[in-house]
Amino acid sequence: MRILSISLLAIGLMVVSCKSKKTTTDFETITKDSSFRAEIKTGAFTKLSQGYTYYEWSNPQADTVLVLVHGFSVPSYIWDSTFHAASQRGYSTLRYDNFGRGFSDNPEAVYDVALFTNQLHELLDSLKISTPITLVGLSDGGRAITSFAAQFPTRVKNLVYVDAVSFENPVENPQHPAAVTEKEIEEFKRSENYPKMGKGQLSDFYDSIPFRGWDKKYEDIMKFKGFVRAIISTRKNRTPLVAEHQKIAEAKVPVFAIWGEHDTVVVLNDVRGNLTTRFPSAQLNVIPKAGHLPHMEQAKLFNEILFDQIMRGK
Repeated sequence: MRILSISLLAIGLMVVSCKSKKTTTDFETITKDSSFRAEIKTGAFTKLSQGYTYYEWSNPQADTVLVLVHGFSVPSYIWDSTFHAASQRGYSTLRYDNFGRGFSDNPEAVYDVALFTNQLHELLDSLKISTPITLVGLSDGGRAITSFAAQFPTRVKNLVYVDAVSFENPVENPQHPAAVTEKEIEEFKRSENYPKMGKGQLSDFYDSIPFRGWDKKYEDIMKFKGFVRAIISTRKNRTPLVAEHQKIAEAKVPVFAIWGEHDTVVVLNDVRGNLTTRFPSAQLNVIPKAGHLPHMEQAKLFNEILFDQIMRGK
């Protein structure tokens, strides 16, 4: 989730000496194999072209479908409050772990928007979800929902960006697709910031006090082998999405944006111009006393916006 801090960390790693004698910290001890999947008692797994995807799906027979896409590194548990609120309201609600995160596989692949878009497409098809969906993307999930909506606009009823990446000024990446070397992984794990990644998650909040233990939960997902490689690959393989935004606008897909007023990860004032230019008719809601995760910090207000204003059209 900490997109900016990960990028800064990457810059810092450039100066790390390969000759350093510092002992490498490596939290990655768990392999996501069949034995691992058998021990997971929540949700379900489905095998897609790039590996197994973990998902949770409530009220599958309901007509109104909500799909929640998480961000950069924290997997689908980040949607707990929204998922349960939607389920209680009777919506067909789907959340899942992106490849390289949570319980889903960590394939030997390039972690770019194409990978995550295809994962979402295949997951919907595997579950036979053909009804147009309300598609919600948090933070880096904004990239996946943008790409999906651009390719399959008729499958999207509402497109909802939550403190989302994809509106930053585009930077061309001539090296895409970029591989990740063992040296990069080693240097990442050798850095002083690597063991502090969990605690760094607390700065996503405007007020982290009500969310004590959030950092410890993150440390659990750092134990899965391939996690560091996946987040490095994701960072290295970002591409501009201006053309995709244009396709969404041309298809007249309804676009909504919800932002935490005090977000320091994806600062609204930094992206507001591109958001309103690319989607002039988009409805923007700014939530007070919230940082990067307004759906958690101000769940009641967030749910009123999502369920009443957007999904029910009040």
